[in-house]
Amino acid sequence: MASRTTPPALPDLDEVRDALTRRDEELRARIGTMAAAPERGSALGFGKRIGDGTLEAVGRLTEVGVGASLELEEARVARALEKLDEGTYGVCDACGNPIAPKRLAAMPESVLCIACAAKLRR
Repeated sequence: MASRTTPPALPDLDEVRDALTRRDEELRARIGTMAAAPERGSALGFGKRIGDGTLEAVGRLTEVGVGASLELEEARVARALEKLDEGTYGVCDACGNPIAPKRLAAMPESVLCIACAAKLRR
């Protein structure tokens, strides 16, 4: 008689919700601080010489890229929380197939299966 292996189960949804909620709060706080207006008198310029102003400006440009990345992550976290509310957590938004439990354990904000996520990157 061949032994059957049961497929891995979804992670505990209460734990997932707690982790996603904490991450959402962290992301919103970080995005909020990045979106705050610069202090008065902190105007920056790109001069011919590398100095504090130029380094500061480059740092802010880097923050813009980081901010965009954080906003995308926050959108994924929000969608995962919506899926928990809808009862569709663990189901791919694109194809409707189950998302691998190991993927959800590693990235609880995943709303796409590996195959659909790979297609999106191309």
